[in-house]
Amino acid sequence: MNGKEITNVGILGTGTIGSSWATFFACKGLKVKMFDIDSAILGTGVQKAKGNLEALVGYGLIQESIVDELKRNIHPVDSVAQLLEETDYVQESTLENYEVKTKVFSELDDIASPQAVLASSSSGLLMSEIQKATKTPGRCLIAHPFNPPHLIPLVELVPGKQTNLQVVDNVKVFFESLGKIPVVLKKEANGHIANRLAAALWREAIDLVITGVASVEDVDKALYAGPGVRWALMGQHLIYHLGGGEGGYRYFIDHIGKAFGTYWEEMATWSEISDESRELLVKGVEKSMGGKNLGELARWRDEKIVELLKVIYD
Repeated sequence: MNGKEITNVGILGTGTIGSSWATFFACKGLKVKMFDIDSAILGTGVQKAKGNLEALVGYGLIQESIVDELKRNIHPVDSVAQLLEETDYVQESTLENYEVKTKVFSELDDIASPQAVLASSSSGLLMSEIQKATKTPGRCLIAHPFNPPHLIPLVELVPGKQTNLQVVDNVKVFFESLGKIPVVLKKEANGHIANRLAAALWREAIDLVITGVASVEDVDKALYAGPGVRWALMGQHLIYHLGGGEGGYRYFIDHIGKAFGTYWEEMATWSEISDESRELLVKGVEKSMGGKNLGELARWRDEKIVELLKVIYD
């Protein structure tokens, strides 16, 4: 299917990610059906999706006059079969494990139209493993968003070994037409791109705390008030290309980059967070929240994300 022909979307799994996906697709004018095996989660997910649309009005991203119309794009359904009727594209957002996802994709593959694309929101699993459970693996791929999907533009497209690359191209066109920024992996990697980068940074952020170099709050400040400002505009490669002055990236690697060897030698290599470290980190985060509860912090985050998006992406 051509990406521009996708008009009906099915959301399977209506938790935090699924409901946010529903908001995104609905606000772009697509018809969105939602299903979850847990009816309570489905009901909550539909409410969240519609509530997110109202929040977009407050952010100035959509007009109040059309919000009711956009809400009518969202339809809860009672079964997978209903979800897949006349559906062009399925965004699966169920539990992050192979047992669940292979079972889900097998069922989707049996019922969905042969032309429908089957995409998973998996944050790190391999489609090559998931698509083994299907009879038509060529239409299956990972389409991993960053949370919240209705605000953050990134989506990582990861084909499995049996994925038809034309399907990947079509989905890329589809997301670009909706204003997303898709990246396509040339080969699979656990955690894809963004979460691998985040995992490396997180480990060092943890190690700086547990080795007594700095507090949780100051490590976070060092990120968002320094490199984080530049990361909102460009990635690490381009940042260091500019850091090399007239010599560009080549100069940076050959000269400034040599000092990084000392950093890398000292950096952590552990692969598990101890119970003692966990408690230290949790207490540090709680202290750094500035009296806000989780809901208040999330709302503040979303408001600031919107302000940044308006400036950077107009």
